[in-house]
Amino acid sequence: MKEIRGKVAVVTGAAMGMGYGLARLLLRDGARVVVLDIQEETLCRVFEEEAKAGTVLPLKVDIARREEVYAARERVHDQWGAVDILVNNAGVVWGEKFVDCADERIQWVMDVNYHGMVWMTKAFLPDMIEKGAGHVVNIASAAGMVGVPLMVPYCASKFAVIGFTESLRMEMKRDNLSGIHFTVVCPSYVTTGMFEGVKRPLFVPWLTTEYMVQRIYDGMRRNRPYVCEPFMVKFLPLIKALLPARWVDEINTRFGVAASMETWTGRRDEREP
Repeated sequence: MKEIRGKVAVVTGAAMGMGYGLARLLLRDGARVVVLDIQEETLCRVFEEEAKAGTVLPLKVDIARREEVYAARERVHDQWGAVDILVNNAGVVWGEKFVDCADERIQWVMDVNYHGMVWMTKAFLPDMIEKGAGHVVNIASAAGMVGVPLMVPYCASKFAVIGFTESLRMEMKRDNLSGIHFTVVCPSYVTTGMFEGVKRPLFVPWLTTEYMVQRIYDGMRRNRPYVCEPFMVKFLPLIKALLPARWVDEINTRFGVAASMETWTGRRDEREP
Protein backbone atom coordinates (compact mmCIF):
# COMPACT_ATOMS: atom_id res chain seq x y z
CA MET A 1 0.00 0.00 0.00
CA LYS A 2 2.64 2.48 -1.11
CA GLU A 3 0.19 4.72 -2.96
CA ILE A 4 -2.62 6.16 -0.84
CA ARG A 5 -3.76 9.00 -3.12
CA GLY A 6 -7.05 8.24 -4.79
CA LYS A 7 -7.82 5.25 -2.58
CA VAL A 8 -11.11 4.82 -0.68
CA ALA A 9 -10.62 3.96 2.99
CA VAL A 10 -13.06 3.03 5.76
CA VAL A 11 -12.12 3.65 9.41
CA THR A 12 -14.29 2.56 12.35
CA GLY A 13 -14.22 4.30 15.72
CA ALA A 14 -13.06 7.43 13.91
CA ALA A 15 -14.56 10.12 16.17
CA MET A 16 -11.55 10.09 18.51
CA GLY A 17 -8.36 8.30 19.50
CA MET A 18 -6.45 6.11 17.08
CA GLY A 19 -9.30 5.92 14.57
CA TYR A 20 -9.36 9.70 14.30
CA GLY A 21 -5.58 9.87 13.93
CA LEU A 22 -5.48 7.18 11.23
CA ALA A 23 -8.27 8.87 9.28
CA ARG A 24 -6.28 12.12 9.40
CA LEU A 25 -3.14 10.47 7.99
CA LEU A 26 -5.12 8.85 5.19
CA LEU A 27 -6.67 12.20 4.32
CA ARG A 28 -3.26 13.88 4.40
CA ASP A 29 -1.98 11.43 1.81
CA GLY A 30 -4.89 11.91 -0.56
CA ALA A 31 -7.40 9.19 0.29
CA ARG A 32 -11.14 9.68 0.53
CA VAL A 33 -12.16 8.40 3.93
CA VAL A 34 -15.43 6.94 5.19
CA VAL A 35 -15.45 7.55 8.95
CA LEU A 36 -17.76 5.41 11.07
CA ASP A 37 -18.66 5.86 14.72
CA ILE A 38 -21.58 5.53 17.11
CA GLN A 39 -20.94 9.10 18.33
CA GLU A 40 -22.50 10.96 15.42
CA GLU A 41 -22.29 14.48 16.85
CA THR A 42 -18.57 14.24 17.61
CA LEU A 43 -17.84 12.52 14.31
CA CYS A 44 -19.55 15.21 12.22
CA ARG A 45 -17.96 18.01 14.24
CA VAL A 46 -14.33 16.86 13.96
CA PHE A 47 -14.64 16.15 10.22
CA GLU A 48 -16.98 19.03 9.34
CA GLU A 49 -14.68 20.79 6.88
CA GLU A 50 -13.59 17.58 5.14
CA ALA A 51 -17.21 16.46 4.79
CA LYS A 52 -18.07 19.78 3.11
CA ALA A 53 -15.09 19.35 0.80
CA GLY A 54 -16.24 15.87 -0.18
CA THR A 55 -13.16 14.03 1.06
CA VAL A 56 -14.88 12.53 4.12
CA LEU A 57 -18.14 10.60 4.37
CA PRO A 58 -19.25 10.48 8.03
CA LEU A 59 -21.70 7.72 8.95
CA LYS A 60 -23.24 6.83 12.29
CA VAL A 61 -22.97 3.05 12.51
CA ASP A 62 -23.09 0.59 15.39
CA ILE A 63 -20.75 -2.05 13.99
CA ALA A 64 -22.15 -4.63 16.42
CA ARG A 65 -25.35 -4.58 14.33
CA ARG A 66 -24.61 -6.25 11.02
CA GLU A 67 -27.69 -4.76 9.36
CA GLU A 68 -26.24 -1.30 10.01
CA VAL A 69 -22.87 -2.37 8.64
CA TYR A 70 -24.39 -3.76 5.45
CA ALA A 71 -26.53 -0.64 5.03
CA ALA A 72 -23.35 1.46 5.35
CA ARG A 73 -21.70 -0.66 2.66
CA GLU A 74 -24.51 0.15 0.25
CA ARG A 75 -24.22 3.85 1.06
CA VAL A 76 -20.46 3.79 0.46
CA HIS A 77 -20.82 1.90 -2.82
CA ASP A 78 -23.52 4.27 -4.04
CA GLN A 79 -21.42 7.35 -3.34
CA TRP A 80 -17.79 6.31 -3.76
CA GLY A 81 -17.68 2.78 -5.13
CA ALA A 82 -15.37 -0.01 -4.02
CA VAL A 83 -13.18 0.21 -0.92
CA ASP A 84 -9.38 -0.22 -0.95
CA ILE A 85 -8.48 0.07 2.75
CA LEU A 86 -10.38 -1.06 5.84
CA VAL A 87 -9.27 -0.12 9.35
CA ASN A 88 -11.18 -2.03 12.04
CA ASN A 89 -10.33 0.19 14.98
CA ALA A 90 -13.54 0.50 17.04
CA GLY A 91 -13.39 -1.26 20.39
CA VAL A 92 -14.61 -1.28 23.98
CA VAL A 93 -13.35 -2.66 27.28
CA TRP A 94 -14.87 -3.59 30.61
CA GLY A 95 -12.92 -4.29 33.80
CA GLU A 96 -14.60 -6.65 36.29
CA LYS A 97 -14.33 -10.17 37.67
CA PHE A 98 -15.76 -12.56 35.09
CA VAL A 99 -18.32 -14.17 37.41
CA ASP A 100 -19.63 -10.71 38.40
CA CYS A 101 -19.83 -9.40 34.86
CA ALA A 102 -23.36 -9.10 33.50
CA ASP A 103 -24.15 -11.30 30.53
CA GLU A 104 -25.11 -8.22 28.53
CA ARG A 105 -21.67 -6.67 29.09
CA ILE A 106 -19.86 -9.83 28.02
CA GLN A 107 -21.99 -9.95 24.87
CA TRP A 108 -21.41 -6.23 24.23
CA VAL A 109 -17.61 -6.51 24.39
CA MET A 110 -17.58 -9.51 22.04
CA ASP A 111 -20.09 -7.93 19.65
CA VAL A 112 -18.15 -4.68 19.24
CA ASN A 113 -14.56 -5.97 19.36
CA TYR A 114 -14.95 -9.22 17.45
CA HIS A 115 -18.27 -9.52 15.64
CA GLY A 116 -18.18 -5.88 14.54
CA MET A 117 -14.81 -6.51 12.89
CA VAL A 118 -16.21 -9.64 11.26
CA TRP A 119 -19.23 -7.83 9.78
CA MET A 120 -17.08 -4.95 8.53
CA THR A 121 -14.65 -7.34 6.88
CA LYS A 122 -17.47 -9.41 5.38
CA ALA A 123 -18.96 -6.21 3.97
CA PHE A 124 -15.84 -4.73 2.35
CA LEU A 125 -13.38 -7.57 1.68
CA PRO A 126 -15.27 -8.58 -1.51
CA ASP A 127 -14.32 -5.18 -2.99
CA MET A 128 -10.65 -6.04 -2.51
CA ILE A 129 -11.09 -9.58 -3.83
CA GLU A 130 -12.67 -8.21 -6.99
CA LYS A 131 -9.74 -5.82 -7.48
CA GLY A 132 -7.13 -8.32 -6.35
CA ALA A 133 -5.67 -5.68 -4.04
CA GLY A 134 -6.35 -3.96 -0.73
CA HIS A 135 -5.40 -3.78 2.91
CA VAL A 136 -7.22 -4.65 6.14
CA VAL A 137 -5.92 -3.35 9.47
CA ASN A 138 -7.35 -5.03 12.58
CA ILE A 139 -6.65 -3.52 15.99
CA ALA A 140 -6.08 -6.30 18.51
CA SER A 141 -4.03 -5.90 21.71
CA ALA A 142 -1.17 -7.30 23.74
CA ALA A 143 -4.10 -8.66 25.76
CA GLY A 144 -4.79 -10.84 22.72
CA MET A 145 -1.50 -12.62 23.39
CA VAL A 146 -1.58 -13.02 27.17
CA GLY A 147 -4.46 -13.34 29.62
CA VAL A 148 -5.09 -10.47 32.03
CA PRO A 149 -7.36 -10.73 35.11
CA LEU A 150 -10.45 -8.49 35.29
CA MET A 151 -10.71 -8.19 31.50
CA VAL A 152 -11.61 -11.73 30.45
CA PRO A 153 -14.17 -10.76 27.74
CA TYR A 154 -11.78 -8.16 26.31
CA CYS A 155 -8.88 -10.62 26.18
CA ALA A 156 -11.12 -13.23 24.57
CA SER A 157 -12.24 -10.77 21.90
CA LYS A 158 -8.67 -9.73 21.07
CA PHE A 159 -7.39 -13.32 20.96
CA ALA A 160 -10.22 -13.86 18.46
CA VAL A 161 -9.16 -10.86 16.38
CA ILE A 162 -5.65 -12.31 16.01
CA GLY A 163 -6.92 -15.77 15.07
CA PHE A 164 -9.42 -14.31 12.60
CA THR A 165 -6.78 -12.17 10.90
CA GLU A 166 -4.17 -14.93 10.67
CA SER A 167 -6.67 -17.41 9.24
CA LEU A 168 -8.05 -14.94 6.71
CA ARG A 169 -4.56 -13.91 5.60
CA MET A 170 -3.73 -17.55 4.89
CA GLU A 171 -7.04 -18.04 3.11
CA MET A 172 -6.24 -15.16 0.74
CA LYS A 173 -2.81 -16.68 0.04
CA ARG A 174 -4.38 -20.05 -0.66
CA ASP A 175 -6.68 -18.39 -3.19
CA ASN A 176 -3.72 -16.64 -4.86
CA LEU A 177 -4.87 -13.20 -3.72
CA SER A 178 -1.43 -12.03 -2.64
CA GLY A 179 -2.34 -8.41 -3.39
CA ILE A 180 -4.62 -8.30 -0.34
CA HIS A 181 -2.66 -7.60 2.83
CA PHE A 182 -3.54 -7.77 6.52
CA THR A 183 -2.00 -6.03 9.51
CA VAL A 184 -2.94 -7.02 13.04
CA VAL A 185 -1.99 -4.47 15.71
CA CYS A 186 -1.07 -5.54 19.27
CA PRO A 187 -0.27 -2.58 21.54
CA SER A 188 -0.09 -2.53 25.31
CA TYR A 189 -1.93 0.30 27.10
CA VAL A 190 -2.52 3.37 24.89
CA THR A 191 -3.48 6.82 26.18
CA THR A 192 -6.84 6.98 24.40
CA GLY A 193 -8.86 7.21 27.64
CA MET A 194 -10.17 3.69 27.21
CA PHE A 195 -7.79 2.39 29.87
CA GLU A 196 -7.94 5.36 32.21
CA GLY A 197 -6.80 4.48 35.73
CA VAL A 198 -4.87 1.34 34.73
CA LYS A 199 -1.72 0.59 36.73
CA ARG A 200 1.14 0.39 34.24
CA PRO A 201 3.13 -2.88 34.46
CA LEU A 202 6.89 -2.74 35.06
CA PHE A 203 8.96 -1.91 31.97
CA VAL A 204 5.80 -1.29 29.92
CA PRO A 205 5.52 2.42 29.12
CA TRP A 206 2.25 4.11 28.27
CA LEU A 207 1.97 4.45 24.50
CA THR A 208 0.73 7.79 23.26
CA THR A 209 -2.08 7.81 20.74
CA GLU A 210 0.07 9.78 18.29
CA TYR A 211 2.93 7.28 18.51
CA MET A 212 0.67 4.27 17.92
CA VAL A 213 -1.15 5.94 15.04
CA GLN A 214 2.15 6.54 13.25
CA ARG A 215 3.37 3.00 13.94
CA ILE A 216 0.14 1.50 12.61
CA TYR A 217 0.19 3.70 9.53
CA ASP A 218 3.83 2.87 8.78
CA GLY A 219 3.08 -0.84 9.28
CA MET A 220 0.19 -0.67 6.83
CA ARG A 221 2.26 1.20 4.22
CA ARG A 222 4.96 -1.49 4.48
CA ASN A 223 2.48 -4.40 4.41
CA ARG A 224 3.64 -5.66 7.79
CA PRO A 225 1.52 -8.54 9.12
CA TYR A 226 2.05 -7.45 12.76
CA VAL A 227 2.59 -4.19 14.60
CA CYS A 228 3.44 -4.98 18.24
CA GLU A 229 4.32 -2.22 20.71
CA PRO A 230 6.23 -1.65 22.89
CA PHE A 231 9.20 -3.79 21.90
CA MET A 232 8.76 -6.43 24.62
CA VAL A 233 5.30 -7.34 23.31
CA LYS A 234 7.02 -8.92 20.30
CA PHE A 235 8.48 -11.56 22.62
CA LEU A 236 5.20 -12.67 24.23
CA PRO A 237 4.58 -15.61 21.83
CA LEU A 238 8.18 -16.79 22.29
CA ILE A 239 7.99 -16.54 26.09
CA LYS A 240 4.74 -18.55 26.15
CA ALA A 241 6.23 -21.15 23.80
CA LEU A 242 9.47 -21.66 25.73
CA LEU A 243 8.43 -21.34 29.37
CA PRO A 244 6.07 -23.48 31.47
CA ALA A 245 2.68 -21.87 32.10
CA ARG A 246 3.41 -21.45 35.83
CA TRP A 247 6.53 -19.42 34.99
CA VAL A 248 4.58 -17.21 32.58
CA ASP A 249 1.97 -16.66 35.29
CA GLU A 250 4.69 -15.75 37.78
CA ILE A 251 6.23 -13.25 35.37
CA ASN A 252 2.84 -11.64 34.79
CA THR A 253 2.28 -11.37 38.52
CA ARG A 254 5.73 -10.01 39.42
CA PHE A 255 5.75 -7.48 36.58
CA GLY A 256 2.31 -6.17 37.56
CA VAL A 257 0.39 -7.34 34.48
CA ALA A 258 -2.01 -9.39 36.59
CA ALA A 259 -2.86 -6.39 38.80
CA SER A 260 -2.93 -3.72 36.10
CA MET A 261 -6.73 -3.55 35.74
CA GLU A 262 -7.47 -3.33 39.47
CA THR A 263 -7.59 0.50 39.34
CA TRP A 264 -9.25 0.82 35.91
CA THR A 265 -11.88 3.55 35.63
CA GLY A 266 -12.14 3.66 31.84
CA ARG A 267 -14.26 5.79 29.57
CA ARG A 268 -18.00 5.39 29.29
CA ASP A 269 -19.52 4.40 25.96
CA GLU A 270 -23.10 5.19 24.90
CA ARG A 271 -23.57 1.57 23.79
CA GLU A 272 -22.63 0.31 27.25
CA PRO A 273 -25.30 -2.02 28.73
